[in-house]
Amino acid sequence: MSNSQHLPVGKSGTKIEGLFVLARQKKASDIYLAAGDHPVLKVYGKLERLTEYPVIKGSYLEDLFYSVLTAKQQQDFERRMELELTYITEAAGNIQIILYATENGIGAACRLIPTKIPSFREIGPGDSLKKIASLDQGLILITGKSNSGKTTTIASIIDYINTHLRKSIVTIENPIRFAHKSKSSLVLQREIGLHAQDYASSILTAMRSDMDVIFFSDIDGPETLAMAMNAAESHLVLTTSISFGGSGWAIRKLFDLFPNDRQEYVRMHLSRVLRALIWQHLIPLEGHKGLKIAMEIMLNNKKIAEFIQKNELHKVHGEIEKGSGGMQTIRKSISEIEGVAIKIATHIGESLLFGI
Repeated sequence: MSNSQHLPVGKSGTKIEGLFVLARQKKASDIYLAAGDHPVLKVYGKLERLTEYPVIKGSYLEDLFYSVLTAKQQQDFERRMELELTYITEAAGNIQIILYATENGIGAACRLIPTKIPSFREIGPGDSLKKIASLDQGLILITGKSNSGKTTTIASIIDYINTHLRKSIVTIENPIRFAHKSKSSLVLQREIGLHAQDYASSILTAMRSDMDVIFFSDIDGPETLAMAMNAAESHLVLTTSISFGGSGWAIRKLFDLFPNDRQEYVRMHLSRVLRALIWQHLIPLEGHKGLKIAMEIMLNNKKIAEFIQKNELHKVHGEIEKGSGGMQTIRKSISEIEGVAIKIATHIGESLLFGI
């Protein structure tokens, strides 16, 4: 069953759809709506206030969003004071919306999901990404800060598998962002709170159903990570996490989900099932002409597995630098992007950007 049957669908001609269409036309990645201010777009990483639109009233925002929420979503929002959903419009496509309560009323951060899933050639090194997508089992982690294109990278991997391989694929998301129609593969999509209770139990169900590929969108605790590592023994498991400091730092964050007395076991298990880690960052091009994904790609090998087991994660970067098997550092990735504003490195800080 198509996920669009379970999600709010915007009606053509509504005011909110008009804003989303304008945001698409301006190539914005996000639009922010807050009581007491004009709508604000984020275009290639910079904010642009739409002063041609009137200042938004709190009552207007409440009426606007309550008109598209289901009764359950309204209850969830009033209980938790925040809500995340995917909103589908006929003219503007899929919009990821995060609603939250503020002292002035409802606020909303709306991310425009790309209308087309990009190919590997468009987002990164195709050979390395094909190698990752063609794995039969293991854990694949896509990491980076918020709004670094992680969901797009995952969608590209799933689309490649769906197009070129014959696999059974299940996605477990909160909420569903990209809709995948079955091609050569079979794709089933589940949404937390709508089709599934939580990630851990849904991963277990996917294992029992003998799905070949399992994607879940968030490592929300040790139970979920433990279940994912168990599943990765026999299935290809993909997930994302937020990390600011490179491959080694992203792995360390996984250890830290567990108490000290379990971390040695987790290191041993993770060293065996982790097959690849992509740490990515969105890099602005000169003249604010766009954004490109820069990727650090770590492919687990005997040396890296040993570093993980011994908790010597500071040595991982050096192994990635050798470039064996298709690995690359984020510095190398940035150097190969045409028209990149290299000065971004000093703005972010080399120790943070390059994981050194």
